[in-house]
Amino acid sequence: MKLNRSDVTAFLALIVSLGALSVSIVEANIMRAQQKIMQSQQKAAVYPHLSQHIDLGLPGPNPYTYTIENKGIGPAKIRKAEFRLNGQIMANNTELLAAIKKLFPPKAGLLVSFFDPTSYFISPKETITILKLTILHPEELAGEMPIIDLLTDFCYCSIFEDCWAQNGELSVDGCP
Repeated sequence: MKLNRSDVTAFLALIVSLGALSVSIVEANIMRAQQKIMQSQQKAAVYPHLSQHIDLGLPGPNPYTYTIENKGIGPAKIRKAEFRLNGQIMANNTELLAAIKKLFPPKAGLLVSFFDPTSYFISPKETITILKLTILHPEELAGEMPIIDLLTDFCYCSIFEDCWAQNGELSVDGCP
C-alpha cells in the first residue's frame, strides 16, 4: 500500500489534533485546581471566629457581663445556642433567667439584661452582650457573690455555610 500526499497530511493533522487535545486536557485540570484554590481563598476571606468572654465585675455599678465576640474577618450567623449555668443545661431562656434569679436574695435588687443570640448575624470585630447582671444593693449579699458559671454551646456559620460548633471555648468543624 502506497501512501499519497493527502494520506500523510491527514495523518499529520491527526497527530497535531491529538497533541492539541492533550494540551487542552492538561489546561482543564490546571483550571480546575485554580478554581479550588480561589474558592478556598474566598472562604478564608470571610472566616468568622467566635469567642466567649466573662467579666465577673463587682457587686454594684460594675456588672457581671457575659459576651460573645467575633474575632474573625467575616460575619457569622449563630444558628442555635444552648446555655449551661453552673454545669446544668437550661431548657430555655426562661429557665436560665429563673435559675440566675434564684442565686440572689430578692433584696439585692438584681437587674438582669439578657439577649438570645439565636439567628443573629454578628459582624467582624463585633461584641454582643448575652447577659448583664447589676446588683443595686450589694450589701444584701453578705459579702459573698454567688457563683455564676455560664457557658454557651452554639453553632455558627459563615456566609458560605461552613459551620462550626463551639462547646465552651472548644471549637470544632460542623454542627450537630
